[in-house]
Amino acid sequence: MVEQTGALDEAERVRVLFSGTEPLRIASGDMYQTFMVEAAGGVSVSAELTGYWNDVNLEQVLLWDPEVIFIPSYGGASVEAITESAEWQALDAVKAGRVYQLPQFTAPLDTPVPDSVLGIVWMAQILYPDIIDLDCVAEAQFFYRTWYDYELSDEEAAAFCSP
Repeated sequence: MVEQTGALDEAERVRVLFSGTEPLRIASGDMYQTFMVEAAGGVSVSAELTGYWNDVNLEQVLLWDPEVIFIPSYGGASVEAITESAEWQALDAVKAGRVYQLPQFTAPLDTPVPDSVLGIVWMAQILYPDIIDLDCVAEAQFFYRTWYDYELSDEEAAAFCSP
């Protein structure tokens, strides 16, 4: 992926907000979620925050105006909590329908577990569908076969890899 996104300059990189268990609980620059966004070729809009999860207000999110919002597969946050809220409609990510919940098969993909490599692949394909030349289905099947000795069916892999 780095080879495919490495040529992008800063202005071409997608601005990403990684929301936590609540829509306004945001991953700081010190967190693994920010590393994943950057490994996928994105720019975390909250990279300057420090510590753990930070509670911010909607005005700050509007100033960041992310192009994509990622939400973990656990907690109280959901795509609908953001996309169906009138206050969030001013954001580019919401207008473009680019709010996504990370998939989960065995473990949350935004935690520092081996499965998180698939989270990076998944994010990269969401951020740069025209640039990334990876087959998420094939990567997921290879991963689960190799790490867990589990044959992920085509249907399971397709559901896992769909945005």
